Amino acid sequence: MTKQTILMISLAPALLLGACSGAENSDAAKTEESTEISETKPIKSVIVEPIDESSTIDAGLAVGEKAPMDAAFATVEGKTTLAEIVAGRPAVLVFTRSVEWCPFCQTQLKAINGIVADLSERGYQIHGVSYDDPGPQDRFAMNQMLQYKMLSDKPSAVIDAFGIRDPQYTEGRAMGVPYAAVFVVGSDGTILAKSVSNDYKKRPTNAQILAIVDSI
Repeated sequence: MTKQTILMISLAPALLLGACSGAENSDAAKTEESTEISETKPIKSVIVEPIDESSTIDAGLAVGEKAPMDAAFATVEGKTTLAEIVAGRPAVLVFTRSVEWCPFCQTQLKAINGIVADLSERGYQIHGVSYDDPGPQDRFAMNQMLQYKMLSDKPSAVIDAFGIRDPQYTEGRAMGVPYAAVFVVGSDGTILAKSVSNDYKKRPTNAQILAIVDSI
């Protein structure tokens, strides 16, 4: 056995220990780092906690108020307004931070695929809203086989119109993101129900979203 072989064998446990330690120390950072979106790499596995009273806040437009019907969204097909979106039937708008770098948003958006049919049976449509460009949104939708449309609010204009911009972010990539929120908007623009969380790790589950709709 050569000296080089002996050296590599003796170093192997130390290298393995260092790698494990580094992984443990970076757990917190992983929740915010960018996630590659591709057909071959699944989204990160994170636990999205159910929303509860401790994280629910009274922010944004109130139930009974009118939503900004002229608010414009961008899609890969072009521009569309909230009035055009809800013209046919009321809509459930799921506001999220980013499809590109927020794994909690990615997990939630993929999960709500499971209630598209349930909402349709109840007479509702559902849309995801984030400040990402339409391109990344479309790639995410295709890769995750979403059965609903994503809406781009790049300037956070709709987010501000709903009054749900998260004020703790004043610079960096998170500036302009909304609270994790769900708004149900009627065909006439009335806010029928809502849920707003100040903890991005806590969002309504599918069952909770259906309960919000059923409470109307």
